[in-house]
Amino acid sequence: MTKLARAEQLAQSIGLVVGAVGGAPVDQYENPTPDSAWTVKDLVNHIAMMLVLTREVGTRTAWDPDLLAANPVPLLAGRPESEWALLVNSEAESAARAWSEPAAWQGEASLGGPPMPAEALGEILIAEFAIHAWDVAAATGQRIDVPESLARTMLGTYAREAPRMRSVGLLADAVPQDAHAPLFDRTLALSGRNPRWNSPRTGSGTVSTLPDVR
Repeated sequence: MTKLARAEQLAQSIGLVVGAVGGAPVDQYENPTPDSAWTVKDLVNHIAMMLVLTREVGTRTAWDPDLLAANPVPLLAGRPESEWALLVNSEAESAARAWSEPAAWQGEASLGGPPMPAEALGEILIAEFAIHAWDVAAATGQRIDVPESLARTMLGTYAREAPRMRSVGLLADAVPQDAHAPLFDRTLALSGRNPRWNSPRTGSGTVSTLPDVR
């Protein structure tokens, strides 16, 4: 895949997560998510942190390591939760733009762990933003559409990176899944999520996976 294609998929993935956060009612911020350790509010904070880091790492700008544990992150601190979706949206464009530059995909980069090839890190970001879009959607009764080409990229990324990510506590164990299940369901399972997870408050965890017609 070319750097331009990767950049386009990262922008697409960021668009999915911003749309999911924008569609999450504030009165559902205390809902549980597929990650049992996080509420929707916790997840929105994590997404905001990821967007800030994506921008800073893409431009190779130094960032404060305290950002990794901040709750809320500076972007959201002191602002009412009713504004969080707008603040997340405001950060999204600059995060995607940072990786639209070919230089962002060259050399090595880090999100706090050991440096790794920037291309591999960018592909992890593609996968993680789309996965978190599903997390928010499933927790708040929304429906998201994941293009097949994006799901295929994500599946390849987790197939390569999941063992290492699990070894440092970033992913749960894979969920058994039928080999003939839809691509995105297989991706969710490989990331440690149950594709049929239902929120106890909304009863919805369904995700529609549409073919990519571009």
